[in-house]
Amino acid sequence: MTNSVLDSTVFGEMRELMGDALGEFITTYLDNTPLLINKIESGLTAKDAKTVYHSAHQLKGGSGSIGANRLAAISLEIEKIGRAESVEGVAPLLSQLKAEYTRVETELKLLL
Repeated sequence: MTNSVLDSTVFGEMRELMGDALGEFITTYLDNTPLLINKIESGLTAKDAKTVYHSAHQLKGGSGSIGANRLAAISLEIEKIGRAESVEGVAPLLSQLKAEYTRVETELKLLL
């Protein structure tokens, strides 16, 4: 496991906590994350800061719990912008978010 993609300590703790249910947790994360990214993108297009905020907040939590710290950090930056009732500056972060999710997705699929 590459530390730059998934934090091995956090992921190890999740593995210990979840046990046999870890695969289901990963699958749920992989199913939900693209939906949240799409909501952020839709919120950006509609200039709907509330949708951007809520979707980024959910993505931050899920990503942090699975050890995808960089993805969680980018989500936090987007969340902060949305919380400030803005979408200004979300577009470049969204590009980074999508690229990082691709890396996380690849890594997690190897673990299933």
